[in-house]
Amino acid sequence: MSSAIAVVGAGPRGISIIERIAAISPEKPLRIHIIDDSEIGAGRIWNTAATSQLCMNTLAGAVTLFTEPGSSVKAPVVEGPTMFEWLRSLRGERIENPAKQAVLDEHPPTIPAEFLTEIRVSEPWSNPSRPLYGHYLSWVYRVVKGWLPEHIELVENNSRAVRIHPGRGHDEITLANGKTVRADATVLAIGWQKPAATAAETSLAKTGLKWVGPDNPVEQDLSGIKPGQSVLVRGLGMGFFDVMALLTIGRGGRFVPVDNAGETGEAGGANAVNASEPGDNGAWVRPTPARLRYIPSGEEPRLFVGSGRGYPFLPKSDYQSLPPKAVQRRFRERVAELRDAERIDFTSEVYPALIQDAFEAYYTALAAENPAALNADLSEIVAEIDTLNPLDLTAFEETLARFVTSDGEAFYLSYWLDPLAGIKLSFAELQQHLQGELANDIDEAIRAIKSPVKQALWALSSARARTAILGAKGKYTWESRSGELSEFMAFGQMVGSGPPLFRSQQLLALAEAGIVSFIGAKPEITATPAGYITSSQSLSDEVGAEVLVDAWMHSPDVRRPGDPLAISLGDRVRPWSETSEIGSRVETGSPEVEAETGRLLNKAGGADPRLHMVGIPLYAQLPDTTISPIPGSDAQLLQETDRVAASVLRQARVG
Repeated sequence: MSSAIAVVGAGPRGISIIERIAAISPEKPLRIHIIDDSEIGAGRIWNTAATSQLCMNTLAGAVTLFTEPGSSVKAPVVEGPTMFEWLRSLRGERIENPAKQAVLDEHPPTIPAEFLTEIRVSEPWSNPSRPLYGHYLSWVYRVVKGWLPEHIELVENNSRAVRIHPGRGHDEITLANGKTVRADATVLAIGWQKPAATAAETSLAKTGLKWVGPDNPVEQDLSGIKPGQSVLVRGLGMGFFDVMALLTIGRGGRFVPVDNAGETGEAGGANAVNASEPGDNGAWVRPTPARLRYIPSGEEPRLFVGSGRGYPFLPKSDYQSLPPKAVQRRFRERVAELRDAERIDFTSEVYPALIQDAFEAYYTALAAENPAALNADLSEIVAEIDTLNPLDLTAFEETLARFVTSDGEAFYLSYWLDPLAGIKLSFAELQQHLQGELANDIDEAIRAIKSPVKQALWALSSARARTAILGAKGKYTWESRSGELSEFMAFGQMVGSGPPLFRSQQLLALAEAGIVSFIGAKPEITATPAGYITSSQSLSDEVGAEVLVDAWMHSPDVRRPGDPLAISLGDRVRPWSETSEIGSRVETGSPEVEAETGRLLNKAGGADPRLHMVGIPLYAQLPDTTISPIPGSDAQLLQETDRVAASVLRQARVG
């Protein structure tokens, strides 16, 4: 009888686990069960049947699912095309890399006709529609299946895993369709698994009011929101931009460009902006005009949106290329110095270098774009940055501001850390203020590499992955991790992981049309029999609404499992804990695994003999878990799946 492995989750990580098994190519007979109630190959988020009105936040040329020469994986490297190279192949173009082209020749990709316009206009810096990425993933899955040796059988189980029970030397996985899968080793590649509701959410659910709880936007049910209804939306990050799209262009609204004279024209062609027509909108390339106007369908609700900062995530810079590599001289030096350290205080040992690099990036760009803005040589300013204490941010900023003439503007990081600090305005005044700020953000994103502000913020935001990896496995002190690091990572998301430029242009058009209104920072919501009432730190007025939408997602939390599969793990899982400076243990919501193998640690601290986990739930112990593999980066995701695939084969006694 052959050994059996179960892979629960058929998204990118599930595919990658199977690809790494194929690369290892075990010689003994093996059965692999892949289990998912969504599309096998694409998973839930990237389902190929999903709407093309939603796009990836990753660029076509910046994502792959194949290993590359020089990467640190232990199993053989097996090259394959990036998503953009795959798109080029669909256009009939040949790829320069012979190994990648050979994969495309052996497994020619096909695509439904509705994606042909998008493919035709795609560039490496395009934001593909989500179902198009799903087709790339599905093609990779078909390739990987073809790479499996004949003595390895792949069984697709298109049903949800609802329970896992340890048998004698094996796992028994119960599926929603009643079937039981028996596995000698198991990998949980379950992604964004929802935890149980919080006490506040339980109370909200009992009010009887319409409430759409936190979740991935593709799984939130917005159908019950009626045209013209007033809707409070909490969250101004990527979940919000998806909800915004689904409730506007998803309901037949259109965006048209506004020229410099204020006239409008129909959108179309390679620079289309009419996202209600995905085929015309193509690969979500940069709209030519800086301004858009929204033409409503009459089916839209009215959205009142706020968040902790109260400020929309900033649009990504429109480089018309892949993003440039930030210099980050001091930060890179600190990473090299601290790489082998057992304990790191982020606040005192890492954060100062990040701030200094950001200010150097700003003043370097300012000197290049507007030399008259500075009253000293750039070298003098850089030397001053090195001598100052950036943790005393006010003094740091004011000292450097003395180098700026009346022809320029100094950089104030303190503003970006809290853009609505000290602001208390009427409803109308807040709309005017934030529409003006959003228009400025759009202008800076269009300037891109010529914008000193965007260069400074990019120096900070692009350091997040390396910052997280430096402190992996609990190396950062708990105090600095839960304090300054947590704030830095959230700030980096706002300024660096925001929407493509066209989404911010759409938001401004919706705000100007009165479809979207801002309610400011730290909204407080009260449920009344008549509906929701909200106030905020930024707003002198109160706003009422009939519906509440939470446009964000919970991180998985092993301490309060909500999914039946997670509940069934029981004592086979324990939270990853960190140690504070006074020696106390602090539990996180992330499960603990044996880092070298991905095997879950049980309540007693022992490594499970069969059960492994990869990806997003491990965010506390093994950070950088949400990032798709970037070509040329020795991606953490592929390193992880490589380790875990090898362990699964060993535990199943075939590796």
